[in-house]
Amino acid sequence: MRDRRLTTIIALVILTSLVASATARAQDETIIETFDDSELQGWELSPEAVVSEGVLRLSPGNFAFRFGDLYEPTIDLRMRYTGVGEVMVQYHMRDESRYNLMILSNDVMLIRDEGGSAEEYPGEGHSIQSGEWFDLQVSVSNGEHQISINEEVVLTASDADPLRPGGILLLCVGEAVAEFDTMTLTPSATEPPVVDEEPAERPTVEEPPSPEEPTPTPAATELDLAQEFFVSQAGGADLLTFVINLALAAVMSFILGRVYIHWGSSLSNRRRFAANFMLMTITTTFIILVVRSSVALSLGLVGALSIVRFRTAVKEPEELAYLFFAIGLGIGLGDNQRLITILALAGGMVIIGLSRLTRRAQADVNLHLNVASHGSNKVDLEEVVGVLEPHCAKLKLLRFDENDQTLEMAFLVEFKRMSNLSQAKAALRQLSESIEIT
Repeated sequence: MRDRRLTTIIALVILTSLVASATARAQDETIIETFDDSELQGWELSPEAVVSEGVLRLSPGNFAFRFGDLYEPTIDLRMRYTGVGEVMVQYHMRDESRYNLMILSNDVMLIRDEGGSAEEYPGEGHSIQSGEWFDLQVSVSNGEHQISINEEVVLTASDADPLRPGGILLLCVGEAVAEFDTMTLTPSATEPPVVDEEPAERPTVEEPPSPEEPTPTPAATELDLAQEFFVSQAGGADLLTFVINLALAAVMSFILGRVYIHWGSSLSNRRRFAANFMLMTITTTFIILVVRSSVALSLGLVGALSIVRFRTAVKEPEELAYLFFAIGLGIGLGDNQRLITILALAGGMVIIGLSRLTRRAQADVNLHLNVASHGSNKVDLEEVVGVLEPHCAKLKLLRFDENDQTLEMAFLVEFKRMSNLSQAKAALRQLSESIEIT
C-alpha cells in the first residue's frame, strides 16, 4: 500500500514537471508585448519614446529596440502612423547586418544590409490611411520573407544566405509619428546557423538608406536637402515634460531672485528687478521647448528677436549678468538638461556666496558732488580736495571749470557713513561762506 502511494506521488511529480516544462517552452516560443507596462522589460527606448495607456508612441527620430537573438521570426504588429516620413521595422538587427522593412503610406521596401552593402526588394504597393490602425505581419521561413498588411501580401523576397539572428528595432524617420498597440513575436522552428561569436548586444542605431533612386539627379538632391533642412528635427515634448520643466523654471528662478536680493550689490531696487527673473526663465523654457523640434522655427525665432529691443536700459553690469543667468536656466530646462541646469545654479550660488564673503566692505552712500565758488573769495581746487579726502572713502574728479570769477568742480564721492557727509559739508563751509554745494 505504501509503495503504491509512493509510486503515485512520483508519477504526479513527473507529470507536473512535464506540464511545467511544456508551458515554459510554449512561453519561450511566443512573445506577446501589449505595452501596458511603461518600463518595458527587455527593451531599450530613446529618451522621447513614450509608453502610455497600452500604446508605444515614437515621435520623429526616436526608436525602440528589443534585445534578443531571434532567427527568422514571425512579427505581428498592430500600428498606425501620421505625418510624412517612414516607419522602419528592422529584424535580425545587429551592428553589422539587418533586414530593414521600410513602410510608407503607399509603398513598402525590404533592404538586406550587411557590412555596408545593401540589396533592395521592392514591394507591390498598398494604401494606408493616415491615422488609421492596421495590422502588419512579417513572416520569415527558410530565407523566404513575406510581408502582409491587413492580411494582404504586399512583398515577397527570397534570401539564400540568411543573416545572423538579432533583435527587433522600431524607428521613425522624417516627420512620421508611429503608435504600436500590440506586438507578437514567434521565433522560427528552424535552427539558426552555428556561429562561434558572442551574443548580439544593442547595435548602433543608424538611419538606413533612403528608398529613393541610387543615383539621384542634382536637382532632386537639392530638393531633398531643402526638405530635410526644414522638417522637424526632433519630437515634440510631451505634456508631463513640459509641466515639470516649467515648474523647475519657476522654482529655480525664484531661488536666483533671492540670491540677487540678498547678495547683489546693485544700488537699484533689487527686489523689483528680481521679480523679472521668473517670467524670463519660464518664457525662455517655453520658447526652447517649442523651437527645439524644428530648424525652421529656430530661424523664425532669430528673425523675431532681430526686431525686438529692450526698451529699459540695464543700469549696471551685475543686472545684465543675472539676466543672462536666468536665460541660461531657461535654455537648459527647455533642452531637458535638468541635472546640468540644477548643478549650474548650485555652482553659481556657491561662487556668488564666496565672492560676497571675500568682497571688501563698500561704501553705503554714493554721490555726485558739485562744488562752485564765485567772486574774489573763490577757493582753489587743491583746497577742496584737501578738505574732502579725510572724510571720503573714494574721491574722483569728473569735471573742472575755472575763469576769473567762477570755479566749478564735479566729483564722484563715496561716504561710509552719513556722518562723514555732514563733516565734509561743514569743512567746505569753513573754506568760504559763499561756496555752493550740490
